[in-house]
Amino acid sequence: MARHPLDAQAAVIGAMSSPVEVHTSTSPYHTINVTDYGFIRVLRFQRNRQSSMYLDAPFDTDFEYPGYFHIALAAKPDAARTLVIGLGGATVVKRMWRDYPEMRIDAVELDPDVVDVAYRFFALPEDERIRVFVDDGRNFVDTCAATYDIAIVDAFDEDQVPRPLTTDEFMRGLRDRLAPDGVVSYNFIGAAKGERSKPFRSLHRTLRNVWRTVWVFVVNDGVESEGTNLMLFATDAELTADQLLARIADRVGGRVTVPAFDLFGEDFYTGEIRSGDVPIIVDPVRGKPGRRR
Repeated sequence: MARHPLDAQAAVIGAMSSPVEVHTSTSPYHTINVTDYGFIRVLRFQRNRQSSMYLDAPFDTDFEYPGYFHIALAAKPDAARTLVIGLGGATVVKRMWRDYPEMRIDAVELDPDVVDVAYRFFALPEDERIRVFVDDGRNFVDTCAATYDIAIVDAFDEDQVPRPLTTDEFMRGLRDRLAPDGVVSYNFIGAAKGERSKPFRSLHRTLRNVWRTVWVFVVNDGVESEGTNLMLFATDAELTADQLLARIADRVGGRVTVPAFDLFGEDFYTGEIRSGDVPIIVDPVRGKPGRRR
């Protein structure tokens, strides 16, 4: 697998001493903690590490997976409008803002305290090309009238994508907000195969029920690891996997500067993804929570 040169989070943080607590607060949604470990600033919700940045290079992170969102540019090279659901420390938003000066980005975050933390402690730029909406991601998609080239879903309840952001109904609404050749990307934590793979395979099946093509990249730890980042990209664009991988190797004509991006194609998943034993995810029937249609 391709390895990000900055992906040394366990070793680096483990070797650091004397963490400095920068901020702590409790919102209606999270216990929010910002801590500096030497030259790395970390955002946590409860005990879960959400985001990080290098204090001397605030557009960089020791998380590996955010760089993979730039694969969406390989699917839609002329992208000019991006929707990001889930802000956190704004790693994805601020990097895309800096790297693609023609791009306008709308970010949706449920927790206003997280928005405040992103601006105060994680160098989220205040710029007209970035609009931040305090809203539920599902409600935003259901009510907005904008059209996007790229949609990124990077939102979590603990270590799971909130169910309302994974259903067939949500995805069809999201597709209506995308350009015809637009692309949606999910960050999902789980396993691609093995005993614990059903949640991932159910999400994959749901995406396949809405979009023509779904690609998967396994970022770290292996396909059977329960805690790996699985990056899913879905689109109706007429684009083959070989064409996508060629654009990745070419850094989309040199536009993508994410470290090791040209090697990300090594993480393209070509294994079987079984769907016969998992359901398409749907909204609960009104008045009967949990029941499937």
